[in-house]
Amino acid sequence: MIDTVQTAAKAPAKAADIHVLRCLNPDCRGFLAYEVDSDNVLYVDLSWTAESDGGKRWFPCPRCKGKNVLEEFRNDKGQKKQRVVRWEA
Repeated sequence: MIDTVQTAAKAPAKAADIHVLRCLNPDCRGFLAYEVDSDNVLYVDLSWTAESDGGKRWFPCPRCKGKNVLEEFRNDKGQKKQRVVRWEA
C-alpha cells in the first residue's frame, strides 16, 4: 500500500503594497522620506513630523520646495490614518 501525501497548494504571496512617497508635483516627483501604499496612505504614521500652519499639515519637498498636504481619514476598520492628498506650491 502506498501512502500519498496531499499538500495544500499555497496561495501566492501577495506583494507588499509599500512605496516611497514621491512629490505629488507632476513636474518634480522627488523622493520624500516616507513610505506609503498605492493610495498614498502613510505606512508608518509619521504625520507628527509634518510641518503645519493652522489646520493644514504637509511634508515639504526637498527638491521643489512645495507642500505635499496630509489629511486624516478613517479606513474600513474605523482607524484614523493619514493620507497625502495633494500638492501646493
